[in-house]
Amino acid sequence: MEDTREVSAELHRLADAAPTNHFDTATVLTRGHRGLRRRRFLGVGGTIAGVAAAALAVTLIPNLTGTGNGDDPGVAATQTENSQFSPVPGVPRGEDGAGQRISKQEAERRCALRYPDAKKSLTDGTGFRSVSSHSYDLKSGQQKGGGVVLNSSSPFFCMIPGGDKPSAALVAAAKADPLPKNEADQLRNCSVNAWVDMTKWHIVVSDRLALTEKNYRGFSREMLIAVSPSGKTAIACQLPVDVVRGAGFGWGVTALRLDDLGTDYPRIPWPDGTQGKEIAAILPEGTDCNGNVCGRSLPTGWGQAPANTAKVVVQIGSGPAYESPLKDGWFTFTVMDKHSHTNAEPLKVRAYDKDGKLLSKLYPEK
Repeated sequence: MEDTREVSAELHRLADAAPTNHFDTATVLTRGHRGLRRRRFLGVGGTIAGVAAAALAVTLIPNLTGTGNGDDPGVAATQTENSQFSPVPGVPRGEDGAGQRISKQEAERRCALRYPDAKKSLTDGTGFRSVSSHSYDLKSGQQKGGGVVLNSSSPFFCMIPGGDKPSAALVAAAKADPLPKNEADQLRNCSVNAWVDMTKWHIVVSDRLALTEKNYRGFSREMLIAVSPSGKTAIACQLPVDVVRGAGFGWGVTALRLDDLGTDYPRIPWPDGTQGKEIAAILPEGTDCNGNVCGRSLPTGWGQAPANTAKVVVQIGSGPAYESPLKDGWFTFTVMDKHSHTNAEPLKVRAYDKDGKLLSKLYPEK
């Protein structure tokens, strides 16, 4: 009897809050049962605190729709499907298809869907995740080095896709405007590169470098970190991403499943072989080096600093310091350093608290 009264009250509440166009008994009853099941779940499992957008630390609600190693993708996440994307066979839609732990075999299956002309296997690695870059096993006669256009029929790297294949119109729009200025178009381009519908995500932090110098137009770029509406998934995205300049987590576009941060995510590799606790992908791209002297450098990076970080400072040797954009613990930067220095001078990326105390060296220093 108690269940009946509770369901009845729930039906009246739902009818008042969200009336349907016509009285659909089956629909309203289903809603009532769903609400009842939700309250029972909370009663058994204890109170689960709501997670705000600022709570982007590792301690988050477990992803109850997670798929383990990815060989059994499971049921796609419930979401309003965007007609600009089509489903990828065997891959969950939306954020559930991002940052999945998957087998090498599954990664190769997805790469074959994205790059059907790339008849190569992937190199072995410590782990495979969807929405990350992984190198192909180079065959005899192929040479390493250089970037590869993502739409090339024979790429060096695979950007392992998620579960939302962008339409031809979206791909064309991203190609026509590879470095957009507004957030909606930036999320569109990141969606195209990730094969994850990020159009309703929000950008937490970003840094843009727009070079006007003739010889450096190719290095105009933006680094951004976007978070899903649920707060469970973040994606670091470099624009434009028409060229992947390296492989591994941290390059191009990288999904981070915040309730499943393993050692395969980009953590600081120290000279002694150990890894730091913080998430960071620092790419010390050098330019204008002639012998031991470098006229300019282009360091790029992103990550999640310690919780009490007040600023992240980027500096090469004794050159000028650059303060990275920082919000909710996330930082990202893309810098043109015009200070002349030797190529032996270290790149320093350091986190400080509000009192100027050094909290962490986010890039290995000898």
